[in-house]
Formats: sequence, C-alpha cells, structure tokens
Amino acid sequence: MWILKLLIAFPLLAFFIVFLVQNNEIVPLWPLTNMEWFPVERVGTSIVYFVLFCLGYFFGRLSAWSAYAPVRALLRQQKKENKALSKEHAKLNHEHEVLNQQITSLQEAEKQAKANAPTFGQRIKGWFSSKQDNDE
Repeated sequence: MWILKLLIAFPLLAFFIVFLVQNNEIVPLWPLTNMEWFPVERVGTSIVYFVLFCLGYFFGRLSAWSAYAPVRALLRQQKKENKALSKEHAKLNHEHEVLNQQITSLQEAEKQAKANAPTFGQRIKGWFSSKQDNDE
C-alpha cells in the first residue's frame, strides 16, 4: 500500500515543484496590501503556493485524524473486549487441563481396577470353592 502511495505522491510532488519553479512571479498579497502592520506587500508566487500547499496538507491531515476518531474509539473498545476474552480463554483452558488430568487419572484407576478384578472364570471358581469350603 505504501508503494502505491509513493507512486502517486512522487509524480504529483515533482509536478508541483516544477510548477513552482516555472511560476515565480512577484505578486501583491491581496488581503494584506493595505495593512500597516504586515511588513511584506509583494511576494513570489512560488512562496504563496508553497504556503497554501503546506496549509492544505496540515488541514487535510487534521481532517483525516478527526474523521478517523470513531474508528480509533472502536479499536480501543475491541482491544478491551479482546483482553477480557483472552483472560476468560486462559481460565477456561486451565479448567480444561484440570478436567483432562482428572479424566486421565480416572481412566488409569479404572484400568487398575480391571486388572486387579478377577476374571469371570475366576469368579465362578470362587463361587464353587467357597460353597465347597462352606459345606466341609
């Protein structure tokens, strides 16, 4: 984007400089000709154009800055919301990790219980052996 701005700005600036160099006449400053307090009555055209160009640039930047104010306010609001959501995400991520650890420990406990539990055949043998032990 900045390259596009430069490609547009440099030719315009070059044209403006050539225009100022070519039009360097001495002209009266129309609104200030009869003012006793203003020391200069006549000035070069290039100086007038340059001052007007600088004033236009300054007021254009000021206008752009003021037009961009609602967008800046919206960006600040979204930054605050993003910060709050990031905190909530971190908290939920921590809770998720804790729950995953609990699930893992429960699964391991279940595996150990299954490993220690007698098989179906052992249970049946246990039933018959305990009946035989009780009968004797």
